Amino acid sequence: MDLVSSFDPEFPGQVSRWLLERLPGEFRDTEIRNDPIALVWVLHERVRTDIELMRRLYATARISSGSVNPSVLLEALSEIGARLLRTEREVNSVKSAIAALDHSRLNTSDLD
Repeated sequence: MDLVSSFDPEFPGQVSRWLLERLPGEFRDTEIRNDPIALVWVLHERVRTDIELMRRLYATARISSGSVNPSVLLEALSEIGARLLRTEREVNSVKSAIAALDHSRLNTSDLD
């Protein structure tokens, strides 16, 4: 049995909800809330940008932040970066699952 023939019709709704939980709330009020393909793209780009930002902040925090306790700041940035890397792996898995589906069978009209 291949992935498409075992396609769970509730998958798009579940994925969309999961993606929306990880995006800013404004996305819940847009038409793309019913489009897991668009949502996964937006979240992927957002997470990738946030990881780049965390790396830049970590690299410059000790000198540029002005923090009286830079080691605490570096630890916080490191923890956030690790969470972002986990989210990136999860998003990549969802992106792969969506890509493996036959998009003609991906009905997003009933995701609300």
